[in-house]
Amino acid sequence: MTHTRDLPRLGKRYALHPDVILCESGPRRDAVIVVENGRIAAICDAGSPDVPADTLRLTKRAIVPGFIDTHTHLGQAFGKAFVFGEPSQIWQRIWGPLEGSLTPDLMRTSAIWMMLEALRGGFTTIVNFSMAGAEHTAAVHEAATLTGIRLVSCTGASDLADYPLPLGKTPRLTTIEDAVRAAEQHLELCANRERITASLCCSGIQGATPQMISALASFCAAHGIVFQFHSNEHFPEVHYAMLRHNRRPIEVLAACGALGRHVLLHHCTLLDERELALLAESGTAVSYNPVASLWKGDGVAPALAFTSRSIRFGLGTDSTRSDAFRLLDAAEACQRAAYGMPKLDSSCGAGWTWIDAATRGAANACGLGAVTGRLAPGYRADFLVLDMDRPEVLPSFDFEWELVRLYGRDQIDAVIIDGRPVLVDGRASGFDQDAFLHEQLPNALAAVERSGAVRVHGPSAAHRRP
Repeated sequence: MTHTRDLPRLGKRYALHPDVILCESGPRRDAVIVVENGRIAAICDAGSPDVPADTLRLTKRAIVPGFIDTHTHLGQAFGKAFVFGEPSQIWQRIWGPLEGSLTPDLMRTSAIWMMLEALRGGFTTIVNFSMAGAEHTAAVHEAATLTGIRLVSCTGASDLADYPLPLGKTPRLTTIEDAVRAAEQHLELCANRERITASLCCSGIQGATPQMISALASFCAAHGIVFQFHSNEHFPEVHYAMLRHNRRPIEVLAACGALGRHVLLHHCTLLDERELALLAESGTAVSYNPVASLWKGDGVAPALAFTSRSIRFGLGTDSTRSDAFRLLDAAEACQRAAYGMPKLDSSCGAGWTWIDAATRGAANACGLGAVTGRLAPGYRADFLVLDMDRPEVLPSFDFEWELVRLYGRDQIDAVIIDGRPVLVDGRASGFDQDAFLHEQLPNALAAVERSGAVRVHGPSAAHRRP
């Protein structure tokens, strides 16, 4: 076996022969993947005359598409362990104050931190949700360049704040004209950036007027980029939409012209039949965030209904934990508990459904369906090399189910993006991750302390019974 430590020495054209290559139609055994100039040039049988003579044999290894996180917030690295046990409206008391207090340098640090976690967890692409200005966005782009990850970069605007605010906090509101100017600036900031794609957002139904939503969604449609929006996540949000607009949130978006194939809605845990129909009819995409549902408790998105109605969807972490394998497990387990068990559905979509949602489906949802998310000729060479020689995954009978339930991030030998290793044996290839973490940890702790974030639940030990 050629060890994966040899991968950084590969040239612009190389070929790998693992035991398994996970293609769109399922696991393919005894095949070779050929990479040239960052793209997949071919996948062919190992016995084919087209196989290069210098093909590297990766025994007891699998190559699978890199996973895609369709929803995260790159300004939330420092507070991830600060929110456990908290009531679900943590964005008001914790995330808003924390993200709002970050300097550009701290934003860069937070983004590097989360990107490193994502790579170690098997994600090769992340979709950021952010309303930060150009200086903070530039810091995020620096982080993406350093780590090598593929990024859907985001900025957005609010012209409304119909929600409770922590004492002393004021919302950062803007006009539609200024929002459009910022959108144009964001496009310029993302233009001609390797592995970076632009998108725009509004925070949610309580943070933007229909006019603002319509303006930014229309801008995205005209420029061929993705419009992101938090929708149908919380009970207060749905209740607000009914009182303010006499419609449910997705019905409001439909009335604004803010549904369509250029739109990615996050969460969608609280949908009625009419809203499901609107998603299906419009081709709107959804990020299904199962770990966020478990940790915050607002509901579980009906992902099995998305599948049956051909609603496009991917999987997202919502900054909970950047571990693609635990995300796959949670995606299936949540559907089983919420929808499968009451119907005695023992399959719950089968293993391939959740892998597809984390790869091909996620790429389609975030506007990168022609770029990444699958192992096929012409696509960017974004993939993982996995160790199959572990007791946890042997003996093997069904590789896709095993990926969902048995594999872990400790089995990731290498993360490849654009054909080049960005992570090998859990270590970043482009920078000293230990030095970065040790240097920045005091800054991370101080940032949380200064932010004014309010924790209600407190530490677990405070709730221990005597």
